[in-house]
Amino acid sequence: MKALLLPLLLISLVACSDNSGEAALKDYQQRLNRVLKQQHKPISLAPVEPLVAVRDLKRSPSDIRINLSDAYATRQCGLDQLIGERNSSLGRLYSPSKLLNYELRLLTALENCLQHTWQDSQLESSLQQAYNEKQADIHNAWQNMLQTDSTIRKELLGSSKTLALQAAGFTETWQALSQLQQLKTHIDNKNWSQASAINIEQQLQLLYQYNFIGRLQYSLRVSSQQLAQLNSLVQANTAPSLCPNQRETEQLTILANVFQKYYLAKVQVYLGQLDQFQQQLAPLLTSLYKQSQLYPMIEQRFITSHTTMRQQLKDHVTWWQHLSRTCPIQLQGAAN
Repeated sequence: MKALLLPLLLISLVACSDNSGEAALKDYQQRLNRVLKQQHKPISLAPVEPLVAVRDLKRSPSDIRINLSDAYATRQCGLDQLIGERNSSLGRLYSPSKLLNYELRLLTALENCLQHTWQDSQLESSLQQAYNEKQADIHNAWQNMLQTDSTIRKELLGSSKTLALQAAGFTETWQALSQLQQLKTHIDNKNWSQASAINIEQQLQLLYQYNFIGRLQYSLRVSSQQLAQLNSLVQANTAPSLCPNQRETEQLTILANVFQKYYLAKVQVYLGQLDQFQQQLAPLLTSLYKQSQLYPMIEQRFITSHTTMRQQLKDHVTWWQHLSRTCPIQLQGAAN
């Protein structure tokens, strides 16, 4: 319960002063440009490494073959229904997520079948062989879902929209990823019944509905680039040049106003929100994808972008702190 409360508490702490974090950064930059008499330069995002193509990731699951008389014999443990489901017109077109759930239900049924005492030793041997093959194959189905499902790939590819302040969907995204992590744990532990009980489609629907992961990674990249541009702007102005002989000037007064009203009240809130979102979602993504071919791309989008953003933010605060120590300017919060 305590873990579930954490995302809810995080959302409630987000300030409600501005609904657009990217707009807050742009507004802040434009005001600094004016007071420091610099020209605005549009940001240019560095490209990220593309995801490995689906055709290079997809793994074909093995098929089990049981003749009709065997299927009839195993009706008592539900195996015949599953065989019929997979052979239906819809079953043959299952998405990677639905196929994973099918494979988990099939393993559950096979495990149940093997609990029975069979007079036909050949049938029992056939069931055991199928069970062994499917156990060995289940990680292929898991990786297919994780790496080739269209909904998940959309999130990993990213978005062209940033998150706003008070962004909806963090809690739902955290819960969906946590459920997928629980699914992975059940598969690793060969707990087929518990694994098959997790509603994969529901978790994917939450990811699709809020597009939170896609917007978060784009927000981290945009914020990193905007902060780098801001640092280039302010670092071109040394503290002594802004307060000759440590005199208070109108420019310093305006700078202090920009810092208080636009950096502290909006930009810092937005960047703090991105930081906390990333710190809670990135470990889940890392746990899910660490052993996959997509991990280097995920690391670049979520880990490297976040690290860069934090460093750029640290450099930006350092500039304000130096200005506060050198010039007669009151900057509440700059010493933090």
